[in-house]
Amino acid sequence: MNRHKVLLFLLTVVILLGSTACSIVNISSNNYIKNIEAILSRNSKYVNKGAIGFQYFLPNGVSVFEVNDFNQKLLSNGDIYYLYADVVSYYHGVNNSYEENENAYLSKKFEYNNKQGYVEVNEAKNSYFVEMMFNYAKIESVVKKSNLKDSLNNMAYILSSIKYNDDVVENLLGDEKYKVSEAEKYNIFETKKVTNDNFLKYDEEYGHYDGEDAVDLIEKKEINQNEDN
Repeated sequence: MNRHKVLLFLLTVVILLGSTACSIVNISSNNYIKNIEAILSRNSKYVNKGAIGFQYFLPNGVSVFEVNDFNQKLLSNGDIYYLYADVVSYYHGVNNSYEENENAYLSKKFEYNNKQGYVEVNEAKNSYFVEMMFNYAKIESVVKKSNLKDSLNNMAYILSSIKYNDDVVENLLGDEKYKVSEAEKYNIFETKKVTNDNFLKYDEEYGHYDGEDAVDLIEKKEINQNEDN
């Protein structure tokens, strides 16, 4: 009887390890879109970082570099990610207007768990310009080619975990500081449409971490400009 129990236990362990291995292979494959879809489709509940009006999960190996209102600079493996949560679009339930770009290195529109998003990656020299949006939050970065897979997975984990605090968002939109008119939208649903001609501009703006402060997100500049007006 004990022998049967041991065999049953070993069989259970093998099955569990097999299912876990499949999950790991699925996320670690070189099929970037498949990886992203596997991450976004999961119902993520765990968060470990807070921000204005929302919380999110920060994966191992990614750290918060700087916080400014709805913008957060994140650092991973020498690359800087720029995270921006568009609470205005979230509050008004704006639909994703992104159209897939057949000329991009990667371009895909997503919809999982009643949340919309997209990823677009454009290539130039030894880097990729990555834009990923999901659930009214967006991450932009210029990443080294060797970091693309990890960067896309990191971004998908972060964006899929975004959880908004509706009470806080309601209060923020009632504050004069965060009132945004129709003419002052931060359109996270449109990409920067990178070309070879302007890639160097983005490479300089989103340059890899070298110990100095990086340039702020375009959306952050727009917030500051709106506050000055």
